[in-house]
Amino acid sequence: MRIILFIIGLALSADGLYYGATTGLGMGEALVVGMGVTFILWSVFYDAAKTNGFLKFLKRLFIFCMAVFVAYSCAVCAIGHMDNSTYDETYLIVPGAGLSGTGPSRVLEQRLQKAVEYLNRNTSATVIVSGGQGIGEEMAEGDAMRNYLVQQGIDSNRIIVEDDAESTYENFRYSSALVGGANTVFITNDFHVVRSMQMAILNGVHANHIGAPTPITLLPVSCARELAAEVATVRYYI
Repeated sequence: MRIILFIIGLALSADGLYYGATTGLGMGEALVVGMGVTFILWSVFYDAAKTNGFLKFLKRLFIFCMAVFVAYSCAVCAIGHMDNSTYDETYLIVPGAGLSGTGPSRVLEQRLQKAVEYLNRNTSATVIVSGGQGIGEEMAEGDAMRNYLVQQGIDSNRIIVEDDAESTYENFRYSSALVGGANTVFITNDFHVVRSMQMAILNGVHANHIGAPTPITLLPVSCARELAAEVATVRYYI
């Protein structure tokens, strides 16, 4: 069991540190590294955690937190794959994510690939690519997303760039003025669908959704970041 705990901790720590080094150490990356370090410490103090009252309490608390995290991650990803698009919507909204240089990150590329599939199927839809220029980014996410779609053969006349949004809430807030009450769908990664649904409703955008897959190595970081963001979402309801 010690070895299993140590391997899990090493894998999580490496995953968080790798994506922290490549995309920036954010909340998700820090949480995953913290999980990994805790697993490693558990393996080191495995016997003591069975007998020492305080360590036993910490172990149980950690197990509870991990159970909540895993349950949350499974639930949001499952819901994220329950697509309900009718493929006859007037507008498609694609919220931004981080960039890799002037191109999309792996997470954002998954969204855009799904968007290309949708736009090739629903040839009358207009797509709104929403995202401003984040810290450390070379350009606005909206502009990078437009460039990617054009390279994939999507007519630039079908693309509206919204380049001011800095959060999921703002993605839908600024896009709501563009779609009005028209029939709308949004595409985002599976782990991000639930919170995007909440932000859409808060901004009066009643949209269908399509979930894009997430690379398996990015799931721990993405779900950890999403859980922290979901907690912070409470402020919009107060």
